[in-house]
Amino acid sequence: RAVLARGPPTDGSRSDGPVQVYNVMPEEWVGTDRPAEALPANVQSGGGTSTHEYFYMLPSPAATPPESPKLDPTLEPKDGEACLVMKFGGSSLATSEHLRRAADIVNSMMSRRPLVVLSAMGKTTNELLAAANRALLEGEVDISKVRKVTEDVFQDLKIPLPSDITELLEELFRVLSGISLLKELSFNTRDRVVSFGERLAIRTFTALFNHLAKEGSVQAKSIDSWEAGMLTSSGGGSADSAFSQCAVLPKTYSNLYAYFAPLRRNYTYVPIITGYIAKDAAGIITTLGRDGSDLTATVVGAAIQASEVQIWKDVMGVMTTDPRVVPAARPVCVLTFEEAAELSTFGAKVVHPAAILPAWLARVPISVRNSTAPEQPGTRIVSELDSKDFRDGRVAAMSSKPDITMIVIRSTRMLGQHGFLAHVFQVFNRFEVSIDVIATSEVTVSLTLDRGYKAVDLDALRKELEQVAQVELREKMAMLTLIVDRREATAVFREAFQAFEALKVEVQMVSHGASNVNVTFVIPDDKLLLCSRDFHQRFFER
Repeated sequence: RAVLARGPPTDGSRSDGPVQVYNVMPEEWVGTDRPAEALPANVQSGGGTSTHEYFYMLPSPAATPPESPKLDPTLEPKDGEACLVMKFGGSSLATSEHLRRAADIVNSMMSRRPLVVLSAMGKTTNELLAAANRALLEGEVDISKVRKVTEDVFQDLKIPLPSDITELLEELFRVLSGISLLKELSFNTRDRVVSFGERLAIRTFTALFNHLAKEGSVQAKSIDSWEAGMLTSSGGGSADSAFSQCAVLPKTYSNLYAYFAPLRRNYTYVPIITGYIAKDAAGIITTLGRDGSDLTATVVGAAIQASEVQIWKDVMGVMTTDPRVVPAARPVCVLTFEEAAELSTFGAKVVHPAAILPAWLARVPISVRNSTAPEQPGTRIVSELDSKDFRDGRVAAMSSKPDITMIVIRSTRMLGQHGFLAHVFQVFNRFEVSIDVIATSEVTVSLTLDRGYKAVDLDALRKELEQVAQVELREKMAMLTLIVDRREATAVFREAFQAFEALKVEVQMVSHGASNVNVTFVIPDDKLLLCSRDFHQRFFER
């Protein structure tokens, strides 16, 4: 993983001209303008003709940059007060009661100048996808469930349905009618259908917020994210996957800053912004992957150099592990960005994996809070721990991924030869396969795939690899990840393998060293529950 900086052509030395700094990880780009002379010392030249490329290689898959890139000095706030970004997930917006609670939370933060990012209400996204499939397969055009979620709120408020919401519902009906008539549902059309969830949510919340507001108080204003300049590359198909087919463009950051910066000096309205959705340069609606509203929030927060990004959910924060698996799980008070990135990448569902990096690079802290218990502090995610951030125990948290596939590639061609691994990874590149964990020996490569992000043609992949090596597929595997400081890793390893021995669990693969904070074990899927509960008891409950 790297941060790529593009700038004017040079002879290999550093340029004083501006460059673009953006993330080239698989899902999203993160971009800010940055003078080249301010790049970290370990920037490497990557060549180029019309542009010059620098690759700032992160020391680990999610390690802290020595100096995090910030906004171009010409864009950095010079006056006014930093704003707060608040993101509310769908479960925090499910009913009028939930919306009222969210409005109360926003009102309690008014002194911090909040910008509010919303997901679709409740299960609206699922309902929209189901409605699109019904229109395609059965010719049925039915938006009654989506309409009811919205209308129930206004019936509770005893106010008429606003015209902008009526217009959106009519537009949704027309789009579904088109799907029914054409018997076609492209990726772009699917993205357009699900966008109605966030567009309806912000208008419903804005109407409720203003209806409940005291006379003379600051009013809310609905803003579709593209109005503020949220731009992505082109690419549909992210509506029902956590894997995004498009990337947030660098220009987004300067756009968002220009749009919202005046609120630092004169807070005249409460922005209510759509999460998860954007537009490309052609004006086509795109999506950022399921749960992508987290990414919208951190992109906005990074762009305006917010004081904090708050992610409001129906959980008490980031937990020591999944409480559905281990009922004794408890909230973690503080994590570093690197730890949070590893947790989200390896199975934790509290923060979208792509959402960590924008805040990390801009050094904007994140907090994960519970909308049903707003008085609780939740979990803070910061650049680095300080002396006040005491944590009890050697392991900060655990995460897991069930139902993964492990591939073991064996070939004597690897022995002392160059180029073999390059060929193997060219095969994975052609099949657009993302690898989670990898381990190598003299004649063997073992790696894991998470097909939950993207479908993989395993049979075709295997046939291609078998042209140069013996290939073994091991399905129904699981990953168990411990977030632990490298200095504590030896003791944690010892205790972990003692546990595996006592539980009679055969460890298939171990990953350690690529990250400063991550120890990952690959084990049989049917042993994951047993190991998770045992490890939690050992590391958190004693």
